[in-house]
Amino acid sequence: MSLLLNLLGPREGFEGGLFLPDFKQATSRRPIENVVARDPLRVPLQVSRTMPTKPEVAVGDSVLRGQRIAALVGTASVSVHAPTSGRVVEIDRVWTAREGFLPCAVIEPDGRDTAAPCNRTWSEESMVLQLAEHGVIVPAPLMPAHELIRQATQAGVTDLIVSAMETEPYLTSDLRTLVEQHGRFLDMTGELADALGVHHVYFALPYRHRRVVKRVCAEAAGRHIEISPLSDRYPQCQPNLLVKTILDREVPPGGTPLDVEAVVVPLTTIRMAADAVFSDRPVTHAIVTVAGDAVEHAGTYRVPIGTSVRQLADRVGLLAPVRQAVWGGPLTGIALTRDETVISADTAAILLFSQVHATNPVPCIRCGWCVEDCPVGLDPAALVQLEPASSADEQTKAHLKTCLDCGLCSYVCPATLPLAATIHRARERFCTTSSHSSGGA
Repeated sequence: MSLLLNLLGPREGFEGGLFLPDFKQATSRRPIENVVARDPLRVPLQVSRTMPTKPEVAVGDSVLRGQRIAALVGTASVSVHAPTSGRVVEIDRVWTAREGFLPCAVIEPDGRDTAAPCNRTWSEESMVLQLAEHGVIVPAPLMPAHELIRQATQAGVTDLIVSAMETEPYLTSDLRTLVEQHGRFLDMTGELADALGVHHVYFALPYRHRRVVKRVCAEAAGRHIEISPLSDRYPQCQPNLLVKTILDREVPPGGTPLDVEAVVVPLTTIRMAADAVFSDRPVTHAIVTVAGDAVEHAGTYRVPIGTSVRQLADRVGLLAPVRQAVWGGPLTGIALTRDETVISADTAAILLFSQVHATNPVPCIRCGWCVEDCPVGLDPAALVQLEPASSADEQTKAHLKTCLDCGLCSYVCPATLPLAATIHRARERFCTTSSHSSGGA
């Protein structure tokens, strides 16, 4: 890490935002632990409804870890693989946090966790196909990684940003994988940069983790990768803000980084791609932060896809009854109402809380905090006035599309108004294109 960076600190690139309490002490220093599949796994046979697959197993079939159990259909899909060895005992459906019900294969583990034979190839021309065949995805917006590469190539991107910016409280899965495998990730970043043919490559990570920054900088020496330690002011993790901070480019309302010749790839995708390309390991597990005041053994876990939240809670132990469960981060995650919800490939965190602060919304008190902290300069209190409206003008639609869905307005609101959710509903009603702001494309 350069002397100039030590003296001046991380660069600042956007107005607003907030330094949040991180609540990461319980998980940030603990190594990633493996969760062994002992109970039946309900493995979704497709990642989302928009990624169709063709099932390749039937009841009674024996499977090996990493064996393909559903093949991709077309280009906008990825294959699905068995997380462990065992026997398919049922073809059913299962509840997922983001997609609702999806078809699934119920696999009863045999306890041996036998892996399928390795079939690794090193043909550079086949890297995109390897990503598709190995189930590599981009978590947000949920899409196949090879489709993002195709779009980026068509857009003629000049800059690649790999994001390890976990600025939302509790989340440590990127941090832990970066501590344990940073050299591997830099290797994969270089491979991806070559595939895209970009001019510049940036690796963004929080400046506050200085020891990690120093290790990554040392590993990156001699590579054509610029390490970009940034402030952990939330929501610096948002791709549009990363483009603003690192490249000083403004993504247009409703647009993506591709519109300004940049592509942002999350570290989760880099990890999956490294496993696929370097080790011929398909996506069978998710690296999940499990935390919250109800969790006895908070940490980062490598969890077989198809494990239910109930099974995971039994594995980590509970200190008290769970009154609230969240899939993802506390500001942008999804509240879970079913403990049979399963871990999917795009799961980053499961947060379990025994204490929930009751909210009693009151009318807006005009404090202006939501305006002051909005990272894109919106007036959330004005936008929520659209709730009873039947139409919106073009300027208002542009504001709705600019919203990042970071949830910060709801977090700071002393009147406890559900500002973020209300704005999201308004965008769904009035804008023809859905929000993309939390993703890389």
